[in-house]
Amino acid sequence: MKRWQWALLAALVAGSLVAEQLVHHEHHYWFTDIPGFFVVYGFIGCVAIIFLSKWYGKFGVQRTEDYYEVHGDADPHDVRTGVADPGLAGDTARDGGADR
Repeated sequence: MKRWQWALLAALVAGSLVAEQLVHHEHHYWFTDIPGFFVVYGFIGCVAIIFLSKWYGKFGVQRTEDYYEVHGDADPHDVRTGVADPGLAGDTARDGGADR
């Protein structure tokens, strides 16, 4: 990050801490009396969301490059594999569209 971005971030955090002291909260638990608790709680929550979404993206959503390719002893003529054998019908790009 550039120096001005760090300065802006520091100003926003300081402003948030000052604004929290100006607003009256009804404290129901002992930890809500800690100055800056909600600032730190929000920051930790945002960091947790970022790391959890990266983890989920890596292990839950992303697939390998060969995810849709046929693996193993799949029969190239089996329609369930989704692979068409180009030798069964004419290759229109190679022979100008004429069937054999």
